[in-house]
Amino acid sequence: MSQKSRRTWGILLNLLAIAALLAFIFGNSLKTVVQSEEQSMNVLAVVSGLFQQFFGYGGLTDHIVRKLAHFCEFAALGFFVQHLFWMMRRQVNPHYVLHGMFFGLLCAVTDEMLQTLTDRSPQVSDVLLDFSGVAFGSAGFLLLYLLIRRCRR
Repeated sequence: MSQKSRRTWGILLNLLAIAALLAFIFGNSLKTVVQSEEQSMNVLAVVSGLFQQFFGYGGLTDHIVRKLAHFCEFAALGFFVQHLFWMMRRQVNPHYVLHGMFFGLLCAVTDEMLQTLTDRSPQVSDVLLDFSGVAFGSAGFLLLYLLIRRCRR
């Protein structure tokens, strides 16, 4: 397989990952309050033992699970968006990093607006949390990029 076709496949796979993440994120936003709480409680039942040492017995709540889930989903989105821009340009450019961050902010705002379709209220604090996840994921990609680049030299 040539370098160009590997790059094309990499870009397509990255776009597919971003589309799948957005479908998952937006799909969760279209759930009712009852469905969302039920899903959070199911996740809480699975992960409570794993995080008990950090939160103490009974300290991990469904509210914290929801907030951590949002942060992690948007961190993954930030990582994949920055990776996509790097794959397209084969360089890290502050201009494209900002494009990726703006795209993440747009997705966070869209996510909150979708919640109004199911009588859930949009929260500015959730947009900030989601955008923090995008920033964290973007920074994680950039740090990984710099580390790999340094190791190759």
